Parts: sequence; structure tokens; C-alpha cells
Amino acid sequence: MSETRLRVERGGEVTQLLVAIREDLEADSSVMLLLDATRSVLEPVAACGLDETLRTSARVPLGQGFAGTIAATAVPLVLDEVRSDNVVNPMLHRRGIRSLVGVPLLSDGMVIGVLHVGSLTPRTFTQDDIERLAARAEDLAVFVKDRALVEEHVAALVLQRSLIPTVPPRIPGLDIAGRYLPAEGDLGGDWYDVFSLPGGRVGIVMGDVLGHGLGSAVIMGRVRSALRAYALIEESPARVLEMLDHKIDHFEAGMLATVVFAVASAPFDTFTVSSAGHWAPLLAGDGAVAQVDVPHDPLLGVEPATRRTEVQVSVEPGEVLCFFTDGMIEQRIDPGAAIDPDRGIALVAANLSAALTAEANCISILAGAMPAERNRDDIALLVVRRDPDA
Repeated sequence: MSETRLRVERGGEVTQLLVAIREDLEADSSVMLLLDATRSVLEPVAACGLDETLRTSARVPLGQGFAGTIAATAVPLVLDEVRSDNVVNPMLHRRGIRSLVGVPLLSDGMVIGVLHVGSLTPRTFTQDDIERLAARAEDLAVFVKDRALVEEHVAALVLQRSLIPTVPPRIPGLDIAGRYLPAEGDLGGDWYDVFSLPGGRVGIVMGDVLGHGLGSAVIMGRVRSALRAYALIEESPARVLEMLDHKIDHFEAGMLATVVFAVASAPFDTFTVSSAGHWAPLLAGDGAVAQVDVPHDPLLGVEPATRRTEVQVSVEPGEVLCFFTDGMIEQRIDPGAAIDPDRGIALVAANLSAALTAEANCISILAGAMPAERNRDDIALLVVRRDPDA
């Protein structure tokens, strides 16, 4: 068995793995079905020994038919005789599959799909067949999970890179630079945004959708787009965040996000700022750095009826605003040390200077405030400096 047991490698193909499984069980077909995102339907994603019509012709509701029963109970099942009334996909019967054995695909104890093999001649699958198929299913589940994690991470990174500008737009009168540093593990929903608005206004956003992975990145993209849309029709940052909160409550139930949104017009001497549970920006000028006094309204997704507040922040020529997500300040600066946001903010402030350009400030902050080890959380950083000659 050790020589024939499936060796799962990241670069393999699911179909090739199913070929090996079919051969090992001396069967005529092998099929893998995976639960969809709602965990209510099994979708056939790969097969060996069956034509394309059979592979893709049916989805199996959880709890129904042969595969649906296996997924619902997480228990192997044998059909000595395949009939049109005991399988959801009638093509199995029509294509001559006479007997089936199937086992659940498990990941961390949770069913993610079903693996089954079939015979074109009547056959009684034994307990040994079930155990061999279950062993193969363990390997296949590891492969699926590993590949899904890699693909999800890459997809989230591509999505996030497409939404977060590496080089922020040029705004006359402002010097702007930003950084997005993905964590070593899962990506999250951190983002920053800078965009022009009607009437010569500029919108500046720093936000964080709670959670990790592709799901958070996708929601982040929707939240980002919705905020931009609301900002086109509403001048008040507080009102924009109220509208965004209602949108999240209706369409993204259960999602939480923190956002700080600022709007300013040339010559950018005043920024109107509203915060939905997000860290207030730092303001640097005349050798001093202090956190802007912005009311800490509730996170988005908590109290959609909240009347949000906004404040006017004066920015003198040459002064610098620094926006950041919690990944920037909630770092373990020393191995084993407790997370101390106040210390993190102090480190950012110590490396922020009105004497530096926005780009130089980004470099200084990351060099001086980042721990020696790789960041464990996503980091978004945005520095906005008013033209000293304004």
C-alpha cells in the first residue's frame, strides 16, 4: 500500500490524482465533488473515467442522493446497485455505473466534499475498499486545502494590489506617499485610497475590513467602491460613513470595518475628518507630533443608525498627516513582548517629521517602527504633506 498510496504534491493536478485513485481501487470511474460557498450544494469539480457531460451535468443538494448523504452525515456509503432513484445525477445510471463507494473529504474535521469511485459491472465494495478510499481522501483533502489556500492568497493579493495604488495620484498642493505590506500569513482587508472629488475636493481614506483572506479582500473592494460612490453625492465625510454603514448592514450583514475618511479642498489648510472606529491620524509640524483629536465613533457594521461626527483639522504649510491601520502599531516590537498600541503610535510619531517628504516619511516610519521579524498583520500607511509654499 505504501508504494501505491497517493503522494500529494502542490504542483500536481486533481485529475491525475483521481486517475491514481481509480487505478488503486481497480474501479472504472472516480469523481470529486466539493461543497460550494454556501455549504448547501455539492459541485462536481473533477472526474476520471467519465465523459464531460456526466462530470458537469448535476449539482447535488446537501443531504440528497448518494453524495449528498455522505456529505451530510460524514459517513462512507456503498451502493451495490445504482438506480435512478438513489442517485441525484441520472447520468451515472444512464452511463452504466452499476456500483459506487464514496467517502467524505474532511479538512480540520469539517466536510468539504465527497470522493467516490464507481464500477461498470456489479460489484460489492468491501470494508477494505472503504478504508483504502478513505486514506486516499485524506491525501486529496490536504491537496485541495493547500492549493485552495495558495490560490486564495494569490487572488487576494492580486485583488488588493489592483485596488490599492502603489503610487497615489498627484494632487497639486499635496505630497502623498503610501505603503501596503501584506502579512506573512493570510491577507486581510486593509486599504488606503486617495481620489479627486467634484469641486476640486480630495478624498483620503484609511480602512480595515476585519477578517483575513480572499473574502475580506473582496468585501474590502466593495466597501471601497461604495465609499467612493457616496462621496460623489455627499460632501460630509460623516454622512458618507453613515450611508456606508447602512449599505454594509443591508448587503454585508455580519461584516465589521474601521474607516477614517477625510476630505479637503485647495489650498488644503483644513481637512474634515470622520472616524468609524479607526485610529485617528497623526499630525506633524514645528518639531511636534500629536494624534488628531477625532471622535471615535462605532465601527461600521455595529450600529447602522449611528449619527456620526466630523471635525475640522487645521494643517499649516509643510505639516504632515499620517494615516495607518492597526497592523502598523499593534506589533510585537520585541519577541515575546505584549502588543502595546500606545508604544506603536509613539514609534510612528518618533519617525514622522514635517521636514521630510511624504516618501521619505514612509521610509523612515517603516525603518524605525517595524519589528525585526516579519509583520504578522497587514499594514497600510499613508502620508499626506501639505506643500510648504502653499
